[in-house]
Amino acid sequence: MKTKIKDFLKTPFFYFLLLLPFGFALLASARFVPGFADWYYEAIYKNLGGIFGSATGILPFSLMEAGILSAVLLLAEWVIRLVLKGKEGKEAVLKYFCSVLKNIVSIACVIFFLFAVFSGTNYYREGFAEKTGLETRDSSAEELYDLCAFLLDEAAVYGENLLHKESGETVFAPTDFNMARRAKENFESFAGGYDFMEMGFGKFGTPKPVFFSEAMAYLKISGVYSPYTFEANVNTAGPDFLKGATMMHEQSHLRGFMNESEANFIAYLACIRSDDDYFRYSGTAFALLHSMNALYSADYELWYELRIKYPPYLDADMRAQNAYIDAHDTKVAEVSNAVNDTYLKLNDQKDGVRSYGKMVDLLLAYRRSL
Repeated sequence: MKTKIKDFLKTPFFYFLLLLPFGFALLASARFVPGFADWYYEAIYKNLGGIFGSATGILPFSLMEAGILSAVLLLAEWVIRLVLKGKEGKEAVLKYFCSVLKNIVSIACVIFFLFAVFSGTNYYREGFAEKTGLETRDSSAEELYDLCAFLLDEAAVYGENLLHKESGETVFAPTDFNMARRAKENFESFAGGYDFMEMGFGKFGTPKPVFFSEAMAYLKISGVYSPYTFEANVNTAGPDFLKGATMMHEQSHLRGFMNESEANFIAYLACIRSDDDYFRYSGTAFALLHSMNALYSADYELWYELRIKYPPYLDADMRAQNAYIDAHDTKVAEVSNAVNDTYLKLNDQKDGVRSYGKMVDLLLAYRRSL
C-alpha cells in the first residue's frame, strides 16, 4: 500500500491535483484578507497582463477561440479512440477511459489554477465606484426620467452625422478590426486619466472580433474576456451601434474590473470621453438602453413619453437590437444564461445576471456628480 502511495506521489497527475489547493488558497486570500486582491493586482496581475496580453494581442485572431476549437477536436478524438477500443474488449475500453478521465481532471486543475492566478482575485478588488468616490443611492422615477432624457438628447447629437442604412440602422463602414483598433486607442486614452487603470503595452487589450460570432449569438454572449489569454473577445453578429460599447466593456475586464455593472459603466465613460462620434453614440445608446429599461419598469407613462421622441436612426437601431435578440432566443440561450448566472454568483456577484441593472445607479450617481 505504501509503495502504491509513493508511486502515486511521483506521477504528474498528483502534481496537477496539487494545483487545486494552491488555487483555492489564492482565491480565499483575495476574498477574506483585506487589501490582498488590490495588492495582487498591482504587484502581480498588472505585470502578467501586460506581458501575456501584449504577446497574444499581436495575433490577428482570437487565441481563446482557437483554443476552444482545439479542445473540441481533442475531445472528439478521445471519443473516436474510445469507440475503436471497443474492438479490443471491455478491459481495453476501461483502461483507456480511465486514462482520458485522468487527462480531463488534470486539464481542469490547470484551468482552475490559471483562472485563480490570472483573473479570479480581481473579483474581490475595490470597485471603480469606490476608487472614484461615486456614491449610489435610491433614486426617484423623475431622476431616472431626467437621466434618460439627457442620454436621449446626447445620442441624438452623436448619431445624427453617422452613416445609416436605408432602413435607418447605424452602420460602421470600416471593418470590425478597424473598430477594434480604434476602441483600443480610445480606451487607452481614457484609462490614462486614472493611475489605477494603467497597465500593459504594445498590443495589449486590442479587442478580438470572434470568427464564430453567430454561435456566440445563440449563447446570448456579446463579448467575453478570456483570463487565460488576456483577450477581449467580441461578438460581431449583432447591430453595429452597440459593438463599440461592447469592445470598451471587455477592455474594462482586462483592467481588472470584473463586476458586470461597473464594466458597463466604464464602457459608457470610455465611449463618451472619446473624440469619435461613433463611440460616443455607441456608449450613450448603450446607457440609454439600460436606463430606459429601468424607466419602463418604474413608470411606463414616463418611458413612453421619451420613447416616441427617438430620432429615426435611434429607433431603427433599438428595433434591430430587439429583432436580433428575438432571433437568437432559444433553449441554448437559456442554458447559457443560467450558466453565466451561476458563474457570477460563484465569483461574489450575488445578484447574478441581475447585477447588470446596477449600471443605472452608477449612471445616476455620475450624473449627480457633474
